[in-house]
Amino acid sequence: MSNLSKRVIAGIFGIPVLIFASYEGGIYLMVLTLILNSIALWEFCSMFENKEIFPLKILTVITADIILILPAGFPGFANSFYLFFYYILISALIFSSCEIFRKEKRSPLNPAVSIFGIVYVTIPFIMLNLLQSLSFQLIIVFMFILIWTCDTAAYFGGRFFGKHKLSEISPNKTVEGSAAGFVITIIVSFILHFIFPEEIKLTDAVVIGILTGIFSQAGDLFESLIKRYCGVKDSSQIIPGHGGILDRFDSLLFVTPAVVVYFIAQKFI
Repeated sequence: MSNLSKRVIAGIFGIPVLIFASYEGGIYLMVLTLILNSIALWEFCSMFENKEIFPLKILTVITADIILILPAGFPGFANSFYLFFYYILISALIFSSCEIFRKEKRSPLNPAVSIFGIVYVTIPFIMLNLLQSLSFQLIIVFMFILIWTCDTAAYFGGRFFGKHKLSEISPNKTVEGSAAGFVITIIVSFILHFIFPEEIKLTDAVVIGILTGIFSQAGDLFESLIKRYCGVKDSSQIIPGHGGILDRFDSLLFVTPAVVVYFIAQKFI
């Protein structure tokens, strides 16, 4: 079976699940993000083993999952953004304390990777559930659509018009492809407003389109930076034809915080 066939089959089964969980929200979105967070964080920690850095993977995943679930059990808890600081601080104390008692492979870099993994992977998934708790569940569906749009437009834009390399981090990405992804994402977001005028205001549609056009590509490049540093091609092979969970959701990890901050900032303007 060709790689393209594997990608198509994975998409046929995966996309409906993502759309359903994102729209329904609640326990469905929580379970989905819990699974994605666990696998992505495990992949993230595993990649650094190639650089002789060995974070405590099981402890990292369990701590991160507890942090992800915790806000769901306390009404209003998730809305307290200063608690993200405490999440990180407590995680740092846990990982650093456990590192002291390791008998082998001890290194201050081990807890550092675990802490950064929670900031990079888990906090965005918490924010995704926060969007749903604030009745923005259709926004999450829009975000997935726009991320896929940006990725597809950038790919074909680069394939047909690409001449100038965008970054040394990812040699196949071009300035022309990036520009195509950015522009078409904004256009699609603009169209979504007219399809769902009651769900997303024109201003929000334009801003979310701009944010997605920028941070979707930034998230993709940042994960490529990590993979290049660790010397791996994919974060794992769990999704046939696509690589790992982190490979598929790297853009979401950058877009989600940007969109959440945008909506929160509206309350103070």
